[in-house]
Amino acid sequence: MVEHTITVQARWSDSDPAGIVFYPRFYEWYDLGAEALFEAIGLPWPKLFPKYGIVGVPILESGSRFTAPVRWGDQVSVHSAVAWVKDTTFRLEHEVSVGGVLCARGFEVRAWVARPQGPGERLAARPIPEEVARRLREP
Repeated sequence: MVEHTITVQARWSDSDPAGIVFYPRFYEWYDLGAEALFEAIGLPWPKLFPKYGIVGVPILESGSRFTAPVRWGDQVSVHSAVAWVKDTTFRLEHEVSVGGVLCARGFEVRAWVARPQGPGERLAARPIPEEVARRLREP
């Protein structure tokens, strides 16, 4: 499956008065990792969503386990990998580390959600196009 790593710097606004990053920032970094992974395989979201008529790939389920703190000013590595791809959903797994020390492991299950065709129509998951599924599966 596909993997990709990005680096971000923990900002002052990410942290509490003690300089420790708030846990919700990890979920923001997971999201950044997901978007960067798609871009790295030639599927940037600003082009992908309109091309396939989707509103996006919203999160259906997520979770995280925190093992060490990230502090203000740290260079943070966010490693994202595709765990599986099903008909309408896929799972991404993320590892956040600083200087080789694992700080958190998290995951997201996302759905491929079509743009409603008419007024009042509800959002609904649709099959992931084969081209997209193939790119997510290719190492």
